[in-house]
Formats: sequence, structure tokens, C-alpha cells
Amino acid sequence: MTKLKYFPPGTAAGGEHGAHRRVLTDALKPHRTLRQTAQELEWIDDPGARRRLETLDLTARDRFLIDLLYYTGIRVGEALSLFSGDIHFGGGSPELGCRTVDPHFHVVMGHTTENGARSKGAERTLHVTPLLVERYVDYVLERSAVLGRDDHSKHVFVNLYDRENDYLGRAMTYSNAYDLVKRVGNKIGIPLTRPHMLRHTFATRLVRGIDCDRQDLDVVQYLLGHRNIESTRIYTHGLEPAAKAALAALVPRAIELSPTE
Repeated sequence: MTKLKYFPPGTAAGGEHGAHRRVLTDALKPHRTLRQTAQELEWIDDPGARRRLETLDLTARDRFLIDLLYYTGIRVGEALSLFSGDIHFGGGSPELGCRTVDPHFHVVMGHTTENGARSKGAERTLHVTPLLVERYVDYVLERSAVLGRDDHSKHVFVNLYDRENDYLGRAMTYSNAYDLVKRVGNKIGIPLTRPHMLRHTFATRLVRGIDCDRQDLDVVQYLLGHRNIESTRIYTHGLEPAAKAALAALVPRAIELSPTE
């Protein structure tokens, strides 16, 4: 249950001379994500801001990237490391080596990327809605119109709006995505500190059933690519008050005792 650990002098637990103290074994320590508070887990909790995000007028590439993060919950690194061959929005085929019929894309580990982006967690296949398919088609048309025969990148997301053309057609970087999300936040009237807020919003809505049917944790775990379901449990934040209210609503049943003769 516990083990003896030495804390050197000058540390909070070691004091002036150092000390040996008993601590929980590593196996019993709570996962860091379980210690995260609702304040640390930033998400778009304002329904009006979510509606503005969903209808915001953006360029085709930016609209597709925001929607992909918002509606599928993938990490920004997974989006930026997507290759065109991972996108099967027309369904799989023997030529593609994929038997999945419905529109989908593959989150793949280990791509050698131009921008240093990488996927983490677990490989998975994620289905997409017709809306995302339409957004992708719009982006492909825009990309073709801008780059034409100079389109040589295998990445899905590339620079199309570089005024000096130094990076035109090259893979988008993390800083590109962060700047985009910040601009979107300014337009919808809520600060978006990082792209991960879209992932947090996706997961929180599914776990809590906000504007959708509530989903089981193991389903959300798969969608997010979490290897450990404990990482998914952080999205139950905000359920505690509802759980307390539900228990408080269970008024004890009154029992009437017949008078004894």
C-alpha cells in the first residue's frame, strides 16, 4: 500500500535536513487527469458560442479544420499529421486496402511529417457526417484552385493563404492552427486558448448528453483514442452536482404503521 521515500533537504516534504516519509505506491496514485479540475478542463460551455462557431463564415480550409476538430474530437497534432491517403470520404475499397464502406478517415501513428506533427494515443477509424464530407470537398476545390499543379504535399492541411508565397503549399504547423483557433475565439466572443478546447467540448457534450444523446464512456474513449479509460473520466466533470441533486430528489417513502390493537 505504501513505500518509504526520501525527500532531500530544501524540498517541501524534506524540510531543512531531509526526511524519509511513507507515500502511496505508484500503482495506487491517482492519474494526473483525475486530479484536473473543471477550471483546467476548458470547453465551450456557452450554447450561443457553440452555435456561432458552427455557423461562422471561414475560408474552406479553415472551416474544414475547425469542423474536424469540433465534430470528431481528434487532437490538433492528429489533424496536422493526416495524409490525403488517410481520408476515405468516398468509402473504402480493395485498392485502398480498406473495407469500411461509409465515409471515414484513419488516425495513423508514425507518419513522417513535414511539420513535426504527430498522432498520439491509439490508432482508430472515425466515421464522418455528410456535413464534414461537404466541407472537405469545398476545401479540396479551394486547394486545387490555389495550388494547381504546384500541389505536392501529402498532408491534408497545407498553407494556402501565405501572402509572400514562401510557405505556400507546405504543411500547416501547430502555430498556424493555434492562430486560427484564437481568431475563431475572438469572432465567437469566447476566448479559445488552444485547439484542445474543441476536443474538450466534443467529449464533454458526448459524456454529459449536451445537445445529443449521452454516450457511454467506453465509446468516448475509443473516439478520443485514449488507451486508458481513466483519461476519459475527466469529462464527467460537472456531473457531480447533477448526481447530488438526483440523490436529494429521492425523498424517503413515508411508512404508515397500523395502530396495534
